[in-house]
Amino acid sequence: VSFPELPSDVDTETPSWRTGLHSDWLLRVGPAEYRIHKVLTGHGPRASAFLCSAFTTGQQLSVGSAEDGCSPGACRAETDLSNILPEQVWPFVGQVLDFIYSQHITITIENAVPLLRCADALQIRSLFLVSGEGINELLSVTSAPKFLGDTVALLGGELAEQIQTSAQNVIADSFDSYSLEDLRQIPTSQLVLILKRDDLSIVHENEVFDRVRALAEAMQREVSTEDVTQLWQTVRLGALSNGYFVKAAQVDAIPKMALIRSKVLHRRCGNNMLQGPMELQAMVDNWPVGPCRPRKPFKDLVCAVLYSVDTEARSDPDVERNITAATLVVEEIEFLGGRAQIENIFAGSPSARENAEPINMDKVDVAFVLAPWTPSDKRIVSLINFVDNGGGAVLLSFIGGLSKGTWLEHQYEPLLTGKVGDNTPYEDVFLATAGSSTCSLDCSDSSIKRTQDTVTPPRILCGVDSINGRRRITSKLVDGAKVLAKWSDGQPLVVQHPSKNVFSVSQRVSRIFELDDDLGHDDTLQLVLNVMVYAGKESKRLQGQAGRHTVIDSITGLRPEEDQEIGAFITNAGGVNVSL
Repeated sequence: VSFPELPSDVDTETPSWRTGLHSDWLLRVGPAEYRIHKVLTGHGPRASAFLCSAFTTGQQLSVGSAEDGCSPGACRAETDLSNILPEQVWPFVGQVLDFIYSQHITITIENAVPLLRCADALQIRSLFLVSGEGINELLSVTSAPKFLGDTVALLGGELAEQIQTSAQNVIADSFDSYSLEDLRQIPTSQLVLILKRDDLSIVHENEVFDRVRALAEAMQREVSTEDVTQLWQTVRLGALSNGYFVKAAQVDAIPKMALIRSKVLHRRCGNNMLQGPMELQAMVDNWPVGPCRPRKPFKDLVCAVLYSVDTEARSDPDVERNITAATLVVEEIEFLGGRAQIENIFAGSPSARENAEPINMDKVDVAFVLAPWTPSDKRIVSLINFVDNGGGAVLLSFIGGLSKGTWLEHQYEPLLTGKVGDNTPYEDVFLATAGSSTCSLDCSDSSIKRTQDTVTPPRILCGVDSINGRRRITSKLVDGAKVLAKWSDGQPLVVQHPSKNVFSVSQRVSRIFELDDDLGHDDTLQLVLNVMVYAGKESKRLQGQAGRHTVIDSITGLRPEEDQEIGAFITNAGGVNVSL
């Protein structure tokens, strides 16, 4: 017996919305039409609760009727989703139907949020969870600006807040890695929230000024003057370096009185600045001067400050100077959001004796080492193990100090300094200008004390206007070491080790961080802190401790119980509000 060949045998083995064979419902989405099957789209594990409801009230939504000449049961009903789904997601409706029909879906950076919006509006529980978990897996430094922009445009309510918060965290943690074009993808309202954060990934407020200035110039024709003003108000003016304070005074959008008041309040208030309504009421010329508290570049960093000083040599003025310098570094680290421990690692100090309990370096991210006197062998071994395991070390390089024994033999220190003859006169040296390697003693250009800072990371010289020194030295670098900054006489100032997370900062005065008045302002402390932040973050990266931001807990937290009915939907002019 021969049987006739059915169209379904030729075209497809299973019903498909692409062919429309035996379809019994029509979806309209803008100019597009989709011929679907009620039994597949309204029932089963990937069904749409929205469409299921539409199917059960088909008489109200049908296009044809008996009055139009249609026989009962022959009129095909339709649902128009054009007012339900925003136009930005219309191109993704085909992918939604593919998922319903075949469970096939590939979540990408481009479609993740649009699919989540479709799942939310059409009440497709399974697609909602798949899309949410896809966002969690794809959320990264690269994808965060895209997710943030799409979420602002397409989502609302608690779900949007969850994704936005996670994306903001990623962007804040890696803020220094984004280009101007990356930041321009972010809606201004969200960008302002990010720029206001204490934990923004910068080493100095000068970075925020540079970014805002570039954004303001690029966006002035695209956004309102009010938006540009809001961007400028995220800069903590009082925290700018002296050089950048002058630049800020040249910005027309910044009131001059607000600039002056911010500078006065910044250090005086610090962490004691009241937070809340009182802070918001501090206005000068309609310009908020708060928060006066600093950013937190050391957030999540655990630091060790190791100094090697013979405390019994109290007659030597350098003893108190070095102890004061080490203590000052600890205070600044904690002021800037980090945690710090301090220890004297001198061979003869009580803390360096065999029975003394040293700092547990396994819990430390970066160590600052100030060693004008030779440390104990035990502490040097501990420091070597710390560096070998990826820990960061910032060394204030003296003549002598750590440059001995195993530390020297295995070339852990990228810069070795030596002294010249005792009869060699001192000379004033300072931070070299960008692009110059030497400068004569009679160089009178005031710009010579400006920074070699660049707008690309690592910005270790950000906020460093001037560095001063006097002692003449000789320098020797480990093969492959990278010079990040130079003195005006061409000697290395900051050197990075070629294979270890170790940096040397050349020290050419005896009074660390507090120079004589005739030498003027000095930013050596800021330089040391900047290098420590960079080394600390590199340590976390090398040891795999970099934080990973996820939204999976929040999104799966919306998963209903198995016996819970899908929530009702509410249709309005703006779309659909859904409680899944």
